[in-house]
Amino acid sequence: MNKLIKISATFAITLLSPAVANSAMVLAGSGNTVDFYYDDTHQGTLDYGTLQVTGDTIFATPSFGVSALNGDGTSMFQNIGSVFVVAKDGYSFTSIDIVESGTYQTTGDGTVNLTGTLDVINSASPLDINPTGNLSVSDLTLSGVNSWQASLNYDMTAAMWDNANSIQLILTNTLFATSPVTGGTAVINQTLTGSNMGMSINTVVPVPAAVWLFGSGLIALAGIARRRNRA
Repeated sequence: MNKLIKISATFAITLLSPAVANSAMVLAGSGNTVDFYYDDTHQGTLDYGTLQVTGDTIFATPSFGVSALNGDGTSMFQNIGSVFVVAKDGYSFTSIDIVESGTYQTTGDGTVNLTGTLDVINSASPLDINPTGNLSVSDLTLSGVNSWQASLNYDMTAAMWDNANSIQLILTNTLFATSPVTGGTAVINQTLTGSNMGMSINTVVPVPAAVWLFGSGLIALAGIARRRNRA
């Protein structure tokens, strides 16, 4: 028997200024160099739990999971959440780090699995969705009660992100539990256990091209001066 439990959200594809674009847009918190927003009508985002901001990291307190017992077959739970991130004046995105955690338990022939993906959308090009790949998930083959962790790092120093000051992040998590025969147990949860789910946004103050050129000129002059002194 296959079971399917799916919770997803339909995301807005236009976002020029989250503070004013949609009355449903809520400020989750203001970080050191970015502000975080979410749409309070999207159940998938709300299912991740209360959102908190510390520094430039947004934390969630998810509490959902899936189980398969005594030959239930495969059960699946999928959750899709989204946050919007706006860089403060003078800052540029450089990378995104995600850490998630939870617990799982297996007995007999029970098995569990988890997949996670992140999509990044530049608000200036809302139809251009950039998948970042899969989260790296820890070993899920240990029997008994164990903890799991998943992580991902996405580099945003490519030229395509040079002028991006507002982005939407779509995080998808899919949990699988399989019990192929009677006596097998499989349970996997995404919970507060261990550590919060955190999404860190890394930024930098961009240095104008003219400053780089000026600095390069100073270095060149210093080199010429040294050569003249040696002469």
